[in-house]
Amino acid sequence: LDGGKQVFGRPLFGANKTLRGALIMVGASVGWTTLVDGLQRGLGLDPSLRFIPYEQLGSLGLGLLLGVAYILGELPNSFIKRQLGVEPGAAASGRLERVFWLADQLDSAIAILLALCLYRVPSLGFALTVLAVTALVHPTVAAIMVALGLKRRVG
Repeated sequence: LDGGKQVFGRPLFGANKTLRGALIMVGASVGWTTLVDGLQRGLGLDPSLRFIPYEQLGSLGLGLLLGVAYILGELPNSFIKRQLGVEPGAAASGRLERVFWLADQLDSAIAILLALCLYRVPSLGFALTVLAVTALVHPTVAAIMVALGLKRRVG
């Protein structure tokens, strides 16, 4: 995504942030929002009970918003790690190891919650639930990706 650009002699985001990955994430987000919207409609869920603003954006618009927010949410963390000399795909070490591990798990979820605020501010309970679920699901998905050879490490 950074086109090889550098800041202070270091990569802007690194080689792991690719257009291909961004397109896959946006496509997966559109697919997921379309599936969930269809299920909710099929089950006859009252639209007033939905937190996610399908009515305002439609499945496609919401999927695009969430997918782009996910990608944008990863970039500040990647930028900071590159500037500190942490290689793409590598874990930070030392005093900041746990901070960066947590940021790796939650950065995109925070960005998605902020993007949703454009349409409806989530309750504290909803936001904390999203963060807790993300803290469990993100490393689990990463472990599956490692097992499939799509990723080098979990976290």
